[in-house]
Amino acid sequence: MRPPDFHDAFEVDGNLIIIRTMRPEDRKIEQDFVQHLSVKSRYNRFHSTVKELSPVWLERFTNVNYPHEMALVATTEANGVELEIGVARYARDENSTAAEMAIVVADEWQRRGIATRLLQGLWSCAQVAGISGFRASVLADNRSMYALARKLGYNLSSNNT
Repeated sequence: MRPPDFHDAFEVDGNLIIIRTMRPEDRKIEQDFVQHLSVKSRYNRFHSTVKELSPVWLERFTNVNYPHEMALVATTEANGVELEIGVARYARDENSTAAEMAIVVADEWQRRGIATRLLQGLWSCAQVAGISGFRASVLADNRSMYALARKLGYNLSSNNT
């Protein structure tokens, strides 16, 4: 089933930010996004030292299997080109109404409300898909994620990996 066409727009420091549904044609901006994350941000997101997405992961991340999976991207325009600056996704746990959630925002765009808007949009899509709750695998030293979770009313337990 095709994912819903989610759309949100807001301004951050005079820049128009669009949050929309991930599409198959987003392969290039998704790969560029991951490659330009700091080592710390990539490690917090993937729990490994991945430098880029493999072709298999790139295909999986950009071809959302809704309602079991959903992904929203935050983009802005830079020099006339669409630039991905954040992504949030969920994957439903098998035989459950709960879903694993993940989010990452480009380092230079963090602490500007983008993660909050991404998660709010993702939660909206999740509810329509019958998801009853999110869980996340979070490293113990990922203070930003714990702060965001507290702000939005989520309870997270640490993954000490």
